[in-house]
Amino acid sequence: MAKPSDEKKDGVSIQQIENFGKHNRIEIFFCIAFILASFFSFLFYGPGWSVYAAGIGSVVAVWLPKPIGRFMHAVFKFCVEQQKTTRLVIAIVGIVLSIFLPPLIFLSIGLMAGRGAIRYTIDAIKMSGCCKHEEEHHE
Repeated sequence: MAKPSDEKKDGVSIQQIENFGKHNRIEIFFCIAFILASFFSFLFYGPGWSVYAAGIGSVVAVWLPKPIGRFMHAVFKFCVEQQKTTRLVIAIVGIVLSIFLPPLIFLSIGLMAGRGAIRYTIDAIKMSGCCKHEEEHHE
């Protein structure tokens, strides 16, 4: 007869959850910030402001991809280079902003989305070899 400790347990162990949290903390932070921003956007501002903020951010990033890319790179590099306690404070400020200023979070989402859209479109043009005049325009 098998001992109770030898039986297979259903579910996820605490150690697995801790390991997941350690390896995916940035993804977890962004998911929590986006979920909170979405929820509190409905409560405080209504979804319209967040949609407009995301749209404005994406339009600005499409028209100014290089400055927006440099700015985003500088912000993320600054955050990553900080000590652990400073990064924790930055994360807490980000969560507080996602609760009280959700349109600001959606503006940043729009900036990242617009920058990504232009970047991947240009990469696709370069890989396909078509539209040489478009490729030259964006370099």
